[in-house]
Amino acid sequence: MMLVVGGAHSGKRTFVREKLGFATDDFVDAAQLAEGGVPAAFAGRVAYRAEELVRALDADRALERLIGFDAVILPLVGSGVVPMSAEDAQWRERAGRLGCALAARADVVVRMTCGIPQVIKGNLADAPRGTQGAGALLEVVFVRHGATAGTEDHRYSGAGTDEPLSSAGERALRDLACDRDVFRVITSGMARTDQTARILFPNAELMACPGLREMDFGDFEGRSAAELKEDARYRAWVDSWCETRCPHGEGKSDFTRRVIAAFREACESERAQGSGRAVFVVHAGTVKALLSELAVPKMGYFDVHTEPGGAWAATWDGRCLRDVRPASGGDAR
Repeated sequence: MMLVVGGAHSGKRTFVREKLGFATDDFVDAAQLAEGGVPAAFAGRVAYRAEELVRALDADRALERLIGFDAVILPLVGSGVVPMSAEDAQWRERAGRLGCALAARADVVVRMTCGIPQVIKGNLADAPRGTQGAGALLEVVFVRHGATAGTEDHRYSGAGTDEPLSSAGERALRDLACDRDVFRVITSGMARTDQTARILFPNAELMACPGLREMDFGDFEGRSAAELKEDARYRAWVDSWCETRCPHGEGKSDFTRRVIAAFREACESERAQGSGRAVFVVHAGTVKALLSELAVPKMGYFDVHTEPGGAWAATWDGRCLRDVRPASGGDAR
């Protein structure tokens, strides 16, 4: 849940509509909720004028009415001159207590000042999204690059190995149907992803996002498991389920954080341009990291498999990847 606070006419509702994609019909006057529970039709939408709810209810009961909404808009009414009446003073106190309770429950809190949002809790990338405009749901496609000499020889080819597609990998991609209706593709900027994107999406502009590169395998780059099996450092890395860092490289947690941050930034950029779909041509590990951390229901990192040239599709709602399904050459075991 997200809480948006601010003074009168500070742009709270405009922010929720235009930046988060909620439609006018998604907004509910919280004063309507004083007589009973949250109507089913209102669940998961936006409650505004939340301060009016505490004219009839105490802060705890008002919180119960509001907790099912994706976003709550609460004007700041607890500051300024001394109220004219005891009743007004009590209302301001209840509104202040409600704000504290909502802020404690909220994943994201935004304060609006003169139309400018300031995130004071959480990350705006985690805010709920509506289905309109720049905040709309985003259809995403993840394509793994085609085969390289490294993948064919089962060698670790990560962020430190910028190798091109193999001849066989290029031929296999050309056997797939290309999509001439995709006009922008996000790649990791590495040769194998750029080549794959140009073959599969010949009319697309390529946008390089280096944060989406494969894990940096450090000293293990370019070597196979068979070659490394006697290396104690390699055995320790494998025994840790890849959590420890590769010598002079990354561990799984570091890698996953990097990839998720880059993915969120790329999705925000696509939304800002009014796009309803984002196509990514990336790496097997990149797809593992994204699906294992963001997919609902949860998917295991080592359960996500994507063949060279394979793809997954999903819906990004600003917080989670939903309706995840193999598009081709992918499966979760």
